[in-house]
Amino acid sequence: MSWIVAAEAKLRPQAVKALALSVLPGAALALTLPRPGISLLAWFCLAPLIALWSGARPKAAFLSGWLAGAAFHGLAFHWIYSTCRFAGMSIPLSGLAWFSLSAALGLQWGLIAALGRWALVAAPESLRPWGWAALWTALMVSAERWTPRLCADLLAYTQYKNPSLIQIGSLAGPHALGFLIVAFNAALVEAWTCSRRRSLVLACLLVSGAWLFGAYELTSQRMKEEEGSLAKIEILQPAIDQYQKWAPGLEKDILANFSELLSRRRQEPPHLVIWPESALPYWVDEKSGLPEISHWSRRLSAFQLVGVVSRLGEHAFNSAALVASDGRLRGLYHKRRLVPFGEFVPMGFLRRYIGILNELGGITPGESVQPLLETPLGLAAASICYEAVFPALGRLDASRGARWLINITNDGWYRDTWGPYQHFYVNVFRAVENRVYVLRAGNTGISGVIDPWGGVAARLDLGRRGRLEAWVPLEDPFPRRSFYARHGDWFGSLCLLAALGLAALPLVRRP
Repeated sequence: MSWIVAAEAKLRPQAVKALALSVLPGAALALTLPRPGISLLAWFCLAPLIALWSGARPKAAFLSGWLAGAAFHGLAFHWIYSTCRFAGMSIPLSGLAWFSLSAALGLQWGLIAALGRWALVAAPESLRPWGWAALWTALMVSAERWTPRLCADLLAYTQYKNPSLIQIGSLAGPHALGFLIVAFNAALVEAWTCSRRRSLVLACLLVSGAWLFGAYELTSQRMKEEEGSLAKIEILQPAIDQYQKWAPGLEKDILANFSELLSRRRQEPPHLVIWPESALPYWVDEKSGLPEISHWSRRLSAFQLVGVVSRLGEHAFNSAALVASDGRLRGLYHKRRLVPFGEFVPMGFLRRYIGILNELGGITPGESVQPLLETPLGLAAASICYEAVFPALGRLDASRGARWLINITNDGWYRDTWGPYQHFYVNVFRAVENRVYVLRAGNTGISGVIDPWGGVAARLDLGRRGRLEAWVPLEDPFPRRSFYARHGDWFGSLCLLAALGLAALPLVRRP
């Protein structure tokens, strides 16, 4: 009996019950992400979904997949509703924004389910678990490259607590681990419905191999980080209420907040001080913010990287300004990937409902390739907030010679929700993928230093005000960067090709 016939024989619930059961695994998968972080669930949540999809017609599979995807994104990103409410939107509009986004993102899962059910009918049974994994990966790669995304919706992010498993990202990027998770779930379905365990054994071997590779990297390869010269960095976390930051009359208080952090006693002067995103509460061409920054650079004899909102002619940018120890501007980075409905509003009539976001509406994206920043620590690449979500941006910067990825952010918009935790831990994957240090400064947190193996060497928790001090090595343990940084998303491209081949199988085999 074929896999699909067996699935149909064992899974014949009523249609409504089957669709309702689609929601539970999707919601359960959301619990694997930060903040709950029940990572083990990811290895089993997709199995009932794949079983349902295998025994359904393509249209029913699409509906089931869409419901599961909407449930996953709805729970994982429920902080979207809270953020809209914090920003002053009404309950109906906040609910509509959250529901619409969840429903739209769920379409990806619906497409995976329908395409998998339609294409894998013609595939050899032994290849079907791997076909599901290839199709899932291909759709995620396509979404990453050609559509906006939120944050932690890649399956690899479910394993952020497993340092050994995530090391495979240095070879094949984040999608390789997601591939293994889907393949393992699909192999469980094959073992259950058809009593064939060959694919499950192979999946277990591959997962074990990935874990052993990671364990080797974490033990042997860390010896590359030999003792040598160290540099001191300081990260400022002022914990300013974002919804008061742009209020008239608070500029002096905000600058005094930063001045107090910088004035605290220290045993050694820093080499680099990092401020969060849009640290200064005004546009830099309206009131020059650089004199204050230059003053502190000269006083500390240190470089500073400061988040500013800037204007150049008619264009507004979300920027990071590098000020040298002599007080001169040495570099200016403009954010490349902007947040929809935050930094730009696709439908202008919605501006009147967004309230506080109007102040940052109409931001212009920076050039896709910008000069790296020359710091006392070596070449560094800046990213601002949402940009850490995109693996390709970090890989591009690392391949061009950046040893440090510096992410400045302002997660004060989300307050104490899952959002800041999801945003912080994607940086763990950027560090591993490129074998670079990631330095992160957040207005309200989470700020931290992440080493090239994904270890959080230092952090300042959400909501705490303070100055994080850390010593980092000047010697580069990976001067050639990682295999992934050098060769790009080769694994994702292979999955795209495999998915195209699978999609063509029903057409080729049709009588």
